[in-house]
Amino acid sequence: MIMLLGASALTLAALQASIAAPTKDFRGCLHDAAAKATSEKISADSIEDYLRNACTAQMGSLKDALVQFRLKNGMSKKAAGDDAQMTIDDYVATPADNYRFAAEQNAPKPTPAAAPATPPPAQASSQPQGR
Repeated sequence: MIMLLGASALTLAALQASIAAPTKDFRGCLHDAAAKATSEKISADSIEDYLRNACTAQMGSLKDALVQFRLKNGMSKKAAGDDAQMTIDDYVATPADNYRFAAEQNAPKPTPAAAPATPPPAQASSQPQGR
């Protein structure tokens, strides 16, 4: 019984290790791509696509590893694929949100319009004048 638990623990540790390297590679790529996007002045609206394109290979490796991990843990292939995609979306969302926030903070602030120097003319009364 103890041997079975020990073997299960080792198997689980090996499975988790199989996704650790692709996760580290993908997150590192996202970090580097976000820094490069800053220097290239990528717009905040297109940062998510930029990150996905810059890290396509690492994203594919991570997704494959996540699907395999989840399949070995008893998930269906469709559920494993959907879950892996949600995980990747979460990993991309964090640097994309940080980039958007930084872009918003660093955007030039519009200068307020100067107030008119002369007051506007008084409006004429709508009541008829007495005779």
